[in-house]
Order: sequence, then C-alpha cells, then structure tokens
Amino acid sequence: MSATKKITKAMELIAASKVIRAQQAARRALPYTRELNRAVSALATHTRNLEHPLTTQIERPRRAALLVFTSDRGMNGAFNSNVHKMAGQMRQRLEDQGLEVKRYMVGRKGIGYMKFREIPMVQSWDGFSDAPTFANAHEIADVLIEDFLTPYEEGGVDEIHAVYTRMESMLTQTPRVRRLLPLEVVEGVTELGELDHIPQYEFE
Repeated sequence: MSATKKITKAMELIAASKVIRAQQAARRALPYTRELNRAVSALATHTRNLEHPLTTQIERPRRAALLVFTSDRGMNGAFNSNVHKMAGQMRQRLEDQGLEVKRYMVGRKGIGYMKFREIPMVQSWDGFSDAPTFANAHEIADVLIEDFLTPYEEGGVDEIHAVYTRMESMLTQTPRVRRLLPLEVVEGVTELGELDHIPQYEFE
C-alpha cells in the first residue's frame, strides 16, 4: 500500500470514529431535547392568553434575525453548502414578507462564506462545532434574546429563525429551518417550532 493510500485510510478511520462519537452524543442528548420541547410547548400553550415578550407575536413584524449553523472544518461534502442554500431561501422568504434580515453566523465555514461575499453579519461565533458546550449555547442565546427584547427602533428584531442541519444517518444530513422566537405552539410535529409552512427543500 502506498503512503498516500495509508494516509487516506487513516483519515477515513479518524473521520468514522468522530462520526460515531457525534452520533452517540446526539442519542444521549435526545431525551433531554424532547423533554425541553415539551416544557416549552406547555409554556407557550399556557401563556397563550398572557402578554409575555417571548410569546407575543407582533402583528406586523419588520425585522428578523437569521441564525445559521455551519461547521468549523471542511471535507464534509454538501453539509455546509446545503445550509447556505437553505439560509438563502429563508432570507429571501423573509424579505418577500417585507422583513429586514439581520444575520448571525456560527462556524468558520459560514463566517468565511459571508466575509468572502462581503455580506454583513451582526455577530459570529466559531471554534466549537466539534464539541459545543452549554456555555457556547448560552452565549449565543444571550445575544439573540437581548436583540429580540430590544425595540425595533433601537435595532432589535421581531422574530428569530435558525437554520441548522439534522443528522438522519451517516449519509443523510437534512437542512432545517426553525422559528425560535416568539415561541409558538405547533400541533402534530416532533420538533417544537418546526415551521410546517417552510418547505423542506430538496437540493441538487
């Protein structure tokens, strides 16, 4: 076996082991995710008739935040390109509805994509896509919630949408769009907040 083939084989084994670890971590987190979704759904349901900033839908929203999750590394096929395509379609949909869109990026690949095209970002985060922690999520959430609670006239947003990738299997990763705020009750779906009026686009 040539040196090149040996190096390639070693890289394949390393990549496979990382995928397995990621799958195991996702499975461990799934019960917590489901319970959190149920709790948020119950909160949104029982506060439906109460005025709370996180559950109140503005009649005529004017500005939306688009939070896009990409990876820090390459060599992952269409993983990042599919997310960028979905994010572009979601941005267009929001703008067609008359909303101004503010972009927030997570992951070096997404940040590089935006900088290369000279597209402005409000804020970006990177360096933890391989092993994100609660502290990373908390930092992002603090920024987005603060912008959501800030009045429109002061630069705040009326809605927050996330574009991310759901891992179906080692060969299939599906880009998704989800509205995070204001909280909404969506009946008959597994993932709370999954926007059934946002189609799951197919990519070439």
